[in-house]
Amino acid sequence: MPQTIAPFQFAPMPHIHFGWGIRHQLIEHLKTNYPGRVVLITGNFLSRPGEFGQIVRDTLMENNRLVDHFTVSGEPSPDLVDYIVSQCKTDTEAVIGIGGGSVLDAAKAIAGLIPSQTSVMDYLEGVGSGKAFDVDTCPFIAVPTTAGTGSETTKNAVLSRLGEFKKSFRSDKLLAKEAWLDPELLLSCPRDILYATGMDAFTQLLESYTTLKPNPITDALAWQGMTLFKGAFEAIESDDEDQRQQGYSHLMLAASLSGTTLANAGLGAVHGLAGPIGAFFEAPHGIVCAKLLAPITEMNIETLQQQESNQSRQTLDKYSQIARLLNPDIKNGHELTGLVEQLKQYALTYTPQGLSEFGLSRENIAPVIQSCRSGSMLGNPVVLSDSQLHKAITLVL
Repeated sequence: MPQTIAPFQFAPMPHIHFGWGIRHQLIEHLKTNYPGRVVLITGNFLSRPGEFGQIVRDTLMENNRLVDHFTVSGEPSPDLVDYIVSQCKTDTEAVIGIGGGSVLDAAKAIAGLIPSQTSVMDYLEGVGSGKAFDVDTCPFIAVPTTAGTGSETTKNAVLSRLGEFKKSFRSDKLLAKEAWLDPELLLSCPRDILYATGMDAFTQLLESYTTLKPNPITDALAWQGMTLFKGAFEAIESDDEDQRQQGYSHLMLAASLSGTTLANAGLGAVHGLAGPIGAFFEAPHGIVCAKLLAPITEMNIETLQQQESNQSRQTLDKYSQIARLLNPDIKNGHELTGLVEQLKQYALTYTPQGLSEFGLSRENIAPVIQSCRSGSMLGNPVVLSDSQLHKAITLVL
């Protein structure tokens, strides 16, 4: 008998331009569609002579376009966002973000605030003033250069103050108008960053597939994303140029799909812990997610097996499906343990660092546990105890 489909909503998606080298069409597109002032947000690397961010800036300015260019280094803070917004003109026609997740999150927030010149602290979840975000926004154009956060397809911008908080500025009005996905941009991404951000994308796909509130669309996209992710790392290490190009392309698209699925289905305990860990420690988000994915998945499975609900059985079946996707040769009945072992192997191979390298220890993670019960944690398929969460972190120190 067919399962009943629960009511759901699905946020709009940006106009996606995907293809190897497609970024070269962006400048003509901007000149045609945004003839006035634009704001360009890039990382420091992409602002160097000859890099794509600088090429966009210089070409637009050569054609008498007004371009305000700002750089973002590291995870953006509310103070940085407010400062850049204060330097921008209200007649800005578009904000273009070219970079990794931090750059895109900053650009997204800036685009949302330029017309009103309001502070992001008016709207930041949990630590802001709690005001409704009902102001005009600028169009946001996202050009990711890493394959990780999926920020180009999410409706939230993650902002932080080290030692205090890491929170989201969230609204459907923040969604990018356009996302230009050029896998060729990943060629300049260092391997350690590529692997860490790719593992973040995979974690988002897995968590949104097993969250409490999936829907048929997010399930389909998450499954497609995990299918693309499988083998992508191996492909980019191939000696065959076509294989490498395919690997980069699969990774880029998988990351963007992960942004769509998390925006509509939410995440789970891995990201529930990764948020406060990032607030209290300078630990790269992708590495944190990669390391925690196996122990959290194992604890979710153990807890689900102790329950008798239909939802618990459906989620366990989903974990089994993922195990068979990643390893078609897995023996029947060994899917759940096999999945945990596969996730451990991913972390060992692609993010070998222990979290202790970033300052975490058994003695100083209490604030993380105390701060993790909101946000992504609410989407986890089961409620994990403080002792389980503490154990998950200590296992990967």
